[in-house]
Amino acid sequence: MDTQMHKLKQILIATLFLFISGFQPAKAQSVSISPSRLYYKVGMGEYKTQEINVTNNSTVRQSFTVLFSDFEPAGIEGKSRFMDAGESENSCSRWLSATPSFFEIEPGQTQKIQVLLQVPASPDANKVKWAAMRIKLTKEKKAPDSNDKNSIGMGVNETFQFVAHVFQTPPSVTLKSAEIESFKDLAAEGERARLLVMRIRNTGEAILDCASYLEFTNLQTGEEERIKPIAFTILPGGSREIKFTVPKTLSKGKYSVLGVVDFGSRENVQAAELQVEVN
Repeated sequence: MDTQMHKLKQILIATLFLFISGFQPAKAQSVSISPSRLYYKVGMGEYKTQEINVTNNSTVRQSFTVLFSDFEPAGIEGKSRFMDAGESENSCSRWLSATPSFFEIEPGQTQKIQVLLQVPASPDANKVKWAAMRIKLTKEKKAPDSNDKNSIGMGVNETFQFVAHVFQTPPSVTLKSAEIESFKDLAAEGERARLLVMRIRNTGEAILDCASYLEFTNLQTGEEERIKPIAFTILPGGSREIKFTVPKTLSKGKYSVLGVVDFGSRENVQAAELQVEVN
């Protein structure tokens, strides 16, 4: 009974250590990657290589492993959901490879990673695809003491990761189109700021890099004020919800608010209008 209790105590201590250690690397390490996005424009049956730099800004040597997986936007907020490689129908993760895929970096040094995209000659390759490049920082797993008869078969593996998003657009895909699905005024609740919310949908075939802004026009005085543009990306078939805070500098009165979405097409800038009253 004493032996069982001793082993149970060791397991509890080891589990607690694992739980605590999982929160430390992100605070203790100092690593950067550049760029955080790779855009490819490769035809079917062709390939191209781009480069990502990983810099070790810490005072100790760091080890890294490179993996590729899928991701999909989780919803209108624009946050990503990660999945296994090949799980998404929009995936290009299996077309990607990294050289090197495992490496160590000395303090203050930078490692260049060659990211190769090989597009197959298949009909499915003739549309926009995307993937996540996950650069995982790892720490050597510590083995239990083999001389200790009561030691348990458990080690500690500290890790966290950086993610670079990869986008592939075939040269034949050029259609860019978007629509504003809604433009609403959210009334203030308690101490929260008043928000105007615009929902935009990508109705085309290409990735949209958008900039959206609001322009307030006082209906009594004609004075105008524009809110600084918000930049965002929408993948084909996806929607994003953009929230703007009504400026506190606006004078009391009624305003016409023009919401504009610019996605790089001079002929097809989207806009919507609503009226608000500032009290």
